[in-house]
Amino acid sequence: MPDALSKTIPIWCAVINRSLFGEMDESHELRTPKEVVGASEHVQIEALLPGFVGNVKELGLDVCSLRSVLKKPLRPSWVTHDSTFTHESIASTEYHTIICCMASRRVFGAELIGDGYIQGAGDDSEGWSNRLKPSLFWKHREQFLAAVEGNIPALIQHATITDQDRGTTITDAVKIGPTWLYIGTLSSAAQAEQYDGIIICGGSARSKPDQETNDNEENRTLDLLCGDGKQGSRALRSQLPRIPPFIASLPDYGSPPKILFVCPTGKDLSVGVALVVLCLFFDHSYYFSRHATSTSIDKALIRRHLATITTAKPDTNPSRSTLQSVHSFLMPRLD
Repeated sequence: MPDALSKTIPIWCAVINRSLFGEMDESHELRTPKEVVGASEHVQIEALLPGFVGNVKELGLDVCSLRSVLKKPLRPSWVTHDSTFTHESIASTEYHTIICCMASRRVFGAELIGDGYIQGAGDDSEGWSNRLKPSLFWKHREQFLAAVEGNIPALIQHATITDQDRGTTITDAVKIGPTWLYIGTLSSAAQAEQYDGIIICGGSARSKPDQETNDNEENRTLDLLCGDGKQGSRALRSQLPRIPPFIASLPDYGSPPKILFVCPTGKDLSVGVALVVLCLFFDHSYYFSRHATSTSIDKALIRRHLATITTAKPDTNPSRSTLQSVHSFLMPRLD
């Protein structure tokens, strides 16, 4: 069983329960599958939980709001080929059951056989999912579940093309917490007139909408020349110094500027750039200043602001390279 199912998810369930449901002691227990996680390892993991809970508290999350959404604690449950559980036996009115499903059957020694099962080989969904996304699965789940396995790749392709033709791809920008910062995809920039400033991260120039812009709009747009993907994340490091003077140059209308950050996915480069602006131009109470802060920035502050972004936009997924570029730009300010 992958560590993600046997350890990571149980840890998160326990940490979330302790953070949001402090008075419900019975929900604070760490639950791990005994056949995979030994008693000694279980105790060692359990000893780390108070530190993890402390790290969550440092993020300054709106616990009351999160609890009002979640309503009940989380409890992991495991389903494998050897399980005899039914949906009724693991359902609960007191908990949200997180089902950790192991579809593969482990055959010890099979790794030595050419066509044997290799644990972890399916971790990267890009290699086997045929571009199937969770939202697409849930939208067409009845059709997928009723289909013959050999027909599923064609069904996924058809559903993907159909959704794109119908314009169901989400392009609306998302507002980040108590700020006037927004994150979206490149197509969100088509509504440029709604913003005081736009920062474009990645994407070829011809793919960006509304190329025939007037001088006023060009003055309100910063095009970071960083490309796409991992190379774009690395190139971002050299482009980040252009952000402070751009923010300072935006018109002052007596209120914080409304700024849109866009990139091809709306999940990676734009998130990193928005994170930089949050760290430089907003304090702990999210009060905006037109001049970059001169106080030191540490990893705790960066994590706190990143948590604000992910709370507002849960599908954000900044790459390691993007976050490394952000850290390398912000952390030297400690010297």
